[in-house]
Amino acid sequence: MAGPELTDLGGGVHRITHPLPYALDHVHTYAIDDADGWTIVDAGHVWDAEERWRDALRQLGSPRVARIAITHYHPDHIGGSRALQELTGAEVVQGRLDLEVTERMYGGGRMNVPIKPAAPGVIVDEGDVLDAGSRRFRIFHMPGHADGHITLYDEERGELFGGDVILHRITPNVSWWPGMLHDPLALYYRTLERLEELAPGLVYPGHHGVIEDVPARAREIREHHHVRLDETERHLREGAVSPEDVLVRIWGRKLTPHEYRFAYGEAVSHLQRLEQLGRASEVEPDRWHATAAA
Repeated sequence: MAGPELTDLGGGVHRITHPLPYALDHVHTYAIDDADGWTIVDAGHVWDAEERWRDALRQLGSPRVARIAITHYHPDHIGGSRALQELTGAEVVQGRLDLEVTERMYGGGRMNVPIKPAAPGVIVDEGDVLDAGSRRFRIFHMPGHADGHITLYDEERGELFGGDVILHRITPNVSWWPGMLHDPLALYYRTLERLEELAPGLVYPGHHGVIEDVPARAREIREHHHVRLDETERHLREGAVSPEDVLVRIWGRKLTPHEYRFAYGEAVSHLQRLEQLGRASEVEPDRWHATAAA
């Protein structure tokens, strides 16, 4: 794969774009310049992590990195954390719930990827403040895309380092898997409400472009899920009975295994939301019916 691509976004924020071998072919991490030690938000995937980070750090001028903040446990965000920590000696910051999920997913071998994340030295919770040199980041727990997903908000500058909680052009995947929090779409709706209320001036996301009108984008994503719920209910009424039936009707059959996994999990999350709304019920494991119309 190609090496990392650096973009100076101004104000001491540098975007480091790492290649991925998927349809979504990149992930962004961020390096924040500070005389007291730089902060890096997220670490990219495990593939070629040491080589990629050596290249990126060289392009940045070999700064002293004081801390690495992880927004969530997904491989493209946490996979390179051990290599980056070993290269820099930086302290790793992670959310408490996200750490629990990380240990369960990678420690138990549930995810078929060779990832050994760096151990965090600082564990944060909702409302904590992370002092990072001249910046102070308020920590927000914003679940939906991942149970323990955190964001870092520089209240003074109005800048939110958002991981995958809100994205430009595409909607964050909202999936349910065994052992995860039930009804993740309900959690994500609350995250979107919080983003509307917070209304940061900028969100630096994990994929695609910087988001400037955050409330408008949050409303667009909410409407997308409203439409998808209606679609899912209609497919149940037309004969779909399983998450696979639903995803085939929505996304078709030409999905890669990687894409299928995300589509399946998202189909389940929408079925769970319909059940909580009284519009569907799981009559037996993985068998769903639409409820009778009022």
